Amino acid sequence: MNNLEETKRKGQDVKKRIAGLDIVRVTAIFCVIAGHFFLNTPFMQTPFAGVSMFIQAVFRNIFEIGVPLFLMLTGYLNINKVVCKKYYRGMVRVLVAYLLYSVITILFRKYYIHEDLTAVAWVRKILDFSAINYGWYIEMWIGLFLLTPFLNILYKHIPDKRTKQVLIATLFLMTAVPSLTNRYEQHIFPDWWQTIWPLLFFFIGCYIREYRPIVNTAKGLATIFGISLFNPFFNVLFVKNHSLIQITGGVDGAFGVIIAVIVFLLLYQRDVSNATTKKILVKVSFLSLDMYLLSYMFDMLVYPLLKDRYFVSQGQFGIWFFVAVPAVFLLSLAVSFLFSPIVKKLS
Repeated sequence: MNNLEETKRKGQDVKKRIAGLDIVRVTAIFCVIAGHFFLNTPFMQTPFAGVSMFIQAVFRNIFEIGVPLFLMLTGYLNINKVVCKKYYRGMVRVLVAYLLYSVITILFRKYYIHEDLTAVAWVRKILDFSAINYGWYIEMWIGLFLLTPFLNILYKHIPDKRTKQVLIATLFLMTAVPSLTNRYEQHIFPDWWQTIWPLLFFFIGCYIREYRPIVNTAKGLATIFGISLFNPFFNVLFVKNHSLIQITGGVDGAFGVIIAVIVFLLLYQRDVSNATTKKILVKVSFLSLDMYLLSYMFDMLVYPLLKDRYFVSQGQFGIWFFVAVPAVFLLSLAVSFLFSPIVKKLS
């Protein structure tokens, strides 16, 4: 196929493509980068007081859903995958991207951050997924990728909608409820299987793909913000001179699951009529993994710079959210755009 025909075909594919899943993926990578704002600033060590801290607490709940959105997309898009050579070849690009960006990050850590480790130590960090501090997701994804065809067999052999709902409810009880109840040295609900929470989101994605549920926009948004307001209001009313107490649990907790699912349902069937906007969404969506892997390096570049020069308090630092997060997002996007052809060639 000549270049003109290839360009024309790609343009037609973009026009036919429903933008909803790209919107979900772009939202997911934005939420991941925005959520890291709270990891890279002393938010959780700062006494909870003032309007800025209240607003940050509200949006922290929402920005935690990035990984669950990615996992639901995995279930949604891979529901028909089976054991075959073509499927397993799909792992190559992810592994190549991880290795390439690990090397780039190691060079950054060695020559910019001045971490002095031996070559063997750096190789070990690549192998244990700590060369990039956010590499845990790749380690988890590899297992999920390998299990996907067999999870599909399980899901497709469940005979009816009701039983599939029972599967999801069972996983919810096993993973999300303990995250909410078993804290502060309390163990009041079985939690041995809590770490399989990625399977909960995977099967929710499969279920959404099969049954295409919808949610009322107004009710969905009201639920999201209602849940997100509960935690900061509780702290305002009952906690004094203390950092934020996250009584609603984390991203894998009951309330986190509800927020993530509602956001997915609000976005996955949306479409975009503007061709330019749709092309941008497709490109950012395609580069989202690369952006994720690069974002650690830019977090280590942007946040220390801002904190060293401008930091006064976490309340004031809330203003810098609108500087730091877009900066990391755009830098990660730009560099991933430059290196993605290399990843493609090596894959």
